[in-house]
Amino acid sequence: MDVMNLIDRASALCAQVDGRTVGDQTLEAYTKQFRRMWDRDDLDPLRPGVALDTYYHRRAAVHFVGACRLEETVSECVAAIDARNARETIHAARKLRELVERLEPVFALDPPIPKETLPWTLPPSRWHQSENDKPDRGENSKRHLLARLPGDWDQLLWNATAPDWHYRAPLAVLLTIPVRSEELMAGDRPAGFSPGVVLELESSGLLTLSFMPVKSHRGLFGTERTTIKIDPRIADEPARYLAMLCKGAGGRLVVSIESKNALRKAMTKLGAKTFPTIEDNITPNVARHQLIADMKKTFGAGEIVAAAAGQGTERTQSRYGYYQHGRKRRGYVSVVTARPPRAGFTDRVKRLKTAATIPLQIVDK
Repeated sequence: MDVMNLIDRASALCAQVDGRTVGDQTLEAYTKQFRRMWDRDDLDPLRPGVALDTYYHRRAAVHFVGACRLEETVSECVAAIDARNARETIHAARKLRELVERLEPVFALDPPIPKETLPWTLPPSRWHQSENDKPDRGENSKRHLLARLPGDWDQLLWNATAPDWHYRAPLAVLLTIPVRSEELMAGDRPAGFSPGVVLELESSGLLTLSFMPVKSHRGLFGTERTTIKIDPRIADEPARYLAMLCKGAGGRLVVSIESKNALRKAMTKLGAKTFPTIEDNITPNVARHQLIADMKKTFGAGEIVAAAAGQGTERTQSRYGYYQHGRKRRGYVSVVTARPPRAGFTDRVKRLKTAATIPLQIVDK
């Protein structure tokens, strides 16, 4: 067995993923995915019927965790060689050979995207070139549920909460700004640590809500930080409730949760109680779809909506709540982002922007 040749081949694979980092939660998810694929002897990210986002997740898991496993095993080989331990060298080399022989074909078939490369500059992925007979996951998106809900479903849901309900403050945030439930959790983000959603009540009475997006494709996308300023005196009841909490906390408050799954289950239970005839689950993602639809209706689809949702480009909002299911919202004053979204996606966006009548400023700083 040519150990040095194996080390060279492993190093060449690792070089394709060099310098990339992910958060703890993402690493845990990638590791679980890689382990399942490895145990099933199925390291190809593309399989019949797989949804696009699942394909991307599988691909990223194979690349990142595969490279980590290669690096660890190369280190074991080098340590055994340095110690002149023939038994350990053979053991580590066999592990390395299996990794290299199983990962090389996958990396050749589905190479990692070069660092700092923007996805839309690349040719279509293997998934887009495949004849996949299952629908894209977007066809089952929660955005379609908005058409079956009452026009004021979110206010009805809010009114159904008890004053001492454990998730009342997180729900108020979800009904006020288009955050993901993960963004209510404390943790590392590509731009730094986030304690959750930070609320501040200004002396003028305006309320700011700041969050750091969890999805950014290794920091290439996303706004890094989004701060939405609202006048709670004319906004909906959840915003007024948050302003009251913030005032009681001395002007600054962090709203966070321990588990997004616990929040989802609690919100689903509340939704079933509030809308017993609706079969679909009311989840945090329904609120995000609704708010993005509302912002499209209020401000016109485009840069403001993308910034408020923590998205790095205007095109992403097309996957969320439809314009026709939106309601005009009051009280939104400004959206401030650390990095502005990429603008100018479609002529349709421009037409909707022209149709918008409510002014709102967006600032990058």
